[in-house]
This record gives sequence, C-alpha cells and structure tokens, in this order.
Amino acid sequence: VFALDGVKNFVHDAHVASQLIVAARTGGEGAQGITLFLVDPNAPGVTIRKVEGFYGDRQNQVTFSGVRVPAADVIGTVGQGWQVLQAALAPATAVLCAYMTGGTEAVFELTVEYAKTRRQFGVPIGTFQRVQDHVIELVNNLDGARWTTYEALWKLDTGKADALRAVSVAKAISSEAFDRGTFHAHEVHAGMGISREY
Repeated sequence: VFALDGVKNFVHDAHVASQLIVAARTGGEGAQGITLFLVDPNAPGVTIRKVEGFYGDRQNQVTFSGVRVPAADVIGTVGQGWQVLQAALAPATAVLCAYMTGGTEAVFELTVEYAKTRRQFGVPIGTFQRVQDHVIELVNNLDGARWTTYEALWKLDTGKADALRAVSVAKAISSEAFDRGTFHAHEVHAGMGISREY
C-alpha cells in the first residue's frame, strides 16, 4: 500500500474524471523513482477544487492528503513510471496544441462574424481600420498555431527524428496564439467580449 501526499495545479477536467493517473516519486532521483498510480477521485484524502478565472471551469487543483493506494493500482512497474509518462507526453501535448488551435479558430470565427454584424456610426465595425488590425493579428496567431501544430502531428505520425522539437515549438506558438488571439478578439468585441454567456 502506498500513501500519496501533495498538490497538483491546473489539472484539466479532474472534476469530471472517473479515474486520475497520478505520477508520484516513490524513490530515486530525476527520472528514476517515479511511479504511476490509478486513483479514484472520490477516494478519502482526495480534494478537487476548480480554479476560477480565465481558465474557464475546466481547470482544477487536486490535493492528496494521505491517500492510500493499493499496489494493484500501480500502472506498470514501481519506479519506472517516467518512461511510460514520457512516451505519452509528446502526443498528448500535440493534441492539446490542436485543442488550442481549434479554440483560436472558434474565437476568430466569432470575431469576424461580430465585426460584420455589429454596426456603429451606421456601418459594420469591420470597416474600421483598427478593428481590421485586430482581426489580422488574430489571423496571424491562428496561422502560426495551425501550421506548427500540423507539422508537429505530421512528424509524430511519421516518426521524424525531430518530432519532440516540433511539438515544443507547436506548444510555444499555439499557447501564445490562443492567449494573444483571444486578446485581439476582446478588443474587437469590447464589452460583449467579457461576458461569460457570450
């Protein structure tokens, strides 16, 4: 039996998960001594708290306080979890890049539609140069996210030697594009852009 103690921030969708995969140090240093556990989110000692703010309602803080995990719930071999985790990290990161790229594209589509339909001074706001500047910035960010993510996924699928580097580039570009693209969308939408309902 193992006992887990600690806190993990920004755990995506933990509040709706039926099981949690938890990486914890059980000995050794560096990559050695990391073990993966399958943990019931309703187990005694597990606390899941949603993180409020710009992260939406899908990010959570998970706290483990003396959570007892039987040896049968170890994934793989004790102390050898890092290798398993590392093999999953690049594909999972690439999928998250695609998720952020899709989010940026949805923001772009909402923004263009809003710029076409919102009228001010008798004309659509999309006719104003400053609004167009924001939309162009959004497009540039979206294109960067899209093409670096496509390249990362292609290199992973085809086993290219520099696939991990491509995933890192896509992660940097798509996460910044999602943030900056949303900023420019807020500039176009103004007050409407901060409404959670919208």
